[in-house]
Amino acid sequence: MVRVTSFIHGLAIAIFAQSTQASSFSMSKSNTPNNYSITVIQEIPGPRNLENIAVRHTGDLLVTSTTSSALFQVSSDQSKDPILIAEIPASTALTGIAELEQDIFYVVSLNLTGVTAVPGSNAVWKVDMRRVRTAKDGTVSGTAQVSLVTKLPDAQLLNGLCRLAPNDNSNLLISDSVSGSVAKLNVDTGKFEIVIQDDTMKTLQTGLPIGINGIHIHECDLFFVNLNQGLFAKVPISLSTGARTGSVEVIVNDTAGDDFAISRNGKKAWIAMNGQFTLVEVDIPGKKASSVANSTLLMSDSAVAFGRTRLDWNILYVTAAATVDGINSTTEGLVVRVDLPYTFADLNL
Repeated sequence: MVRVTSFIHGLAIAIFAQSTQASSFSMSKSNTPNNYSITVIQEIPGPRNLENIAVRHTGDLLVTSTTSSALFQVSSDQSKDPILIAEIPASTALTGIAELEQDIFYVVSLNLTGVTAVPGSNAVWKVDMRRVRTAKDGTVSGTAQVSLVTKLPDAQLLNGLCRLAPNDNSNLLISDSVSGSVAKLNVDTGKFEIVIQDDTMKTLQTGLPIGINGIHIHECDLFFVNLNQGLFAKVPISLSTGARTGSVEVIVNDTAGDDFAISRNGKKAWIAMNGQFTLVEVDIPGKKASSVANSTLLMSDSAVAFGRTRLDWNILYVTAAATVDGINSTTEGLVVRVDLPYTFADLNL
């Protein structure tokens, strides 16, 4: 059984005043009125929670954790047990993850104490998975090649990570949740430079000291969430330099979220509302937000990603965590899927 008590997630804190009884994991679906269908994909006993997610071309999921240096692969169709892909050296936490070439991923690592990064611990690593093959029975052949791209001692708390442009295999954008900025990193040269700073990315004097969090690009707009200020916004940028080319536009307020996914047509976004049991859907042109999934399975939802195969093009995969009764209140990493009630044309995928 799962019971929500007091939950501390590496990059978002939610304290619940009252314990809430939830359904057993054996009851794999939650589909109440006005709720999109939610299905548990995998529990990962090692990490106490999960932070971010990326989807391989095979359909398998890669997940990071703010309480572990381990990168795990999860089978999206539940056919295989979780697989340890890599251990990132000299770190206690992994945050953002992004793919620049097929099966070549980049991961942010750092050492965390609560929601504070140890000074000088931020770094970016390359994880080359081109030799990794997983058989139907779960047998793995080949190993991931892990190499350091660069250490970033002046960064404060690197968090969200995304590619700069669709055809650019060299440059990433990275959010710094404490400095309230976005930087560009060239993974070939290691050059790191701050390209955007704005008040909408910073933290206020009160609240959790986590400002800009998840970041993603659609066309020439950089979308971002600010957890502290509770906003979802976008800013036009140059796809060559990463620098802003216009003003920040706030799309919705009162959305103290973590990370998110955007539909290919850029009209909708889904925000993981870490600690609030909720997945929020945003009508971007209409600037409206609504809760579309509310479940104890989402008590610490932190990141969202679309499936990449013909079987799951309208499915969102969400990283979360759950506290398990009977095992000294151990918190386990959790991956769930959310089925969207949209057609191919609706999402323009």
